Amino acid sequence: MGYALYDPVLTSHPDILRLEGFSGCGGVYARADLPAGLFDGETRGRGTTNVDFNEELRRGLLALRDGEHAQLSIGAEEVVLTRSNHSIVEKKVKLPLRWIKGFSEAQAYLACLKPQDEVSAADALRLVRALPQAPSRRHSANIVLGSGGFRITQRPTRNSVPVSGTHRLKLLEPLIHHARTLRVWLDPKSGASGWELCFEEGSFFLLLSPELHRGFSGEGQILHALARPPSASLVAEVRARLAWQSLIEPDSIATALDAQPDAVEAALAVLGSQGLVGFDAAAGRYFHRELPFNLAQVEATQPRLTSARKLVAARAIRAVLGGKPGERTFEVKGSETVHRVRLTEQGEKCTCPWFSKHQGQRGPCKHILAVQMIDTAEREGSPA
Repeated sequence: MGYALYDPVLTSHPDILRLEGFSGCGGVYARADLPAGLFDGETRGRGTTNVDFNEELRRGLLALRDGEHAQLSIGAEEVVLTRSNHSIVEKKVKLPLRWIKGFSEAQAYLACLKPQDEVSAADALRLVRALPQAPSRRHSANIVLGSGGFRITQRPTRNSVPVSGTHRLKLLEPLIHHARTLRVWLDPKSGASGWELCFEEGSFFLLLSPELHRGFSGEGQILHALARPPSASLVAEVRARLAWQSLIEPDSIATALDAQPDAVEAALAVLGSQGLVGFDAAAGRYFHRELPFNLAQVEATQPRLTSARKLVAARAIRAVLGGKPGERTFEVKGSETVHRVRLTEQGEKCTCPWFSKHQGQRGPCKHILAVQMIDTAEREGSPA
């Protein structure tokens, strides 16, 4: 199927262990949050590592039973599972580039999710079993949830959650038997959805990309944050105060730094694009973790951002006078024609073919990014 989640990133906080991973296609992000109360041992260190869960380790984890004594040791360079005096060791591996981009994009989607509804584990199991088993682009549906359970329709309704590739939700089935409830989340603008199984202690969160064939690594949701970042000094100061917190309070950081809360949130979004924080949709807060990759790669993996900077450097953007109140219009010279970009209170629009095709659902085009850079620079009185 290509949806197995084998190579997790593990982050140890004083009060929780988080495991994050992607499917082989890059369109499914999963995170398991395991509170300290689930473990008999102590958390002796804080940090992030990533390993390749091979077949032997997966079989060992699946074979664990209630009441069995086992040890899971997570270190900077390896993960060790010990059962009956037999140890399975997995070494740290290098993250693939698509995962680096995917983690950055997933945090942007998670921050946009809105809670839709919550159903019992029994209803959740009936829902998952009612979905088609085989992977197919044709198997898409709109799921309506409520106090009476669920309803699956082919036509979208006001309260429905769209799911492209409904078989992807089958990943939840083995865990539902142990859950209390299923919470469902939706990003109304993009159609990305979140499915959170809540247990007596801990949770399992599944984030599905808006369409079956779309992996998170190619989206571009983080481009807004990268095009209009707060000052580098504020980003550095916020990073210095992360301190491996499992839930980061931006208001507290803003007070300590004498900064505006929205500026701190913007700094956290930038840090999310760099793999330095993740986002917990249920808590509505970021958490500290440090993915092991070169931060200089972040912008290098975003060709639209690179192209936008070239447009700014070439002075290819001109403001158009007039327009409606609260609206600004710019002309951007393309390779063959001039495109018009409008910034409004409802969002941004561009006349280029790329924006016409995606309508902003896959992040801004290079022309909108270039205009945002110029507009921000003008408002702040600094050079673009």
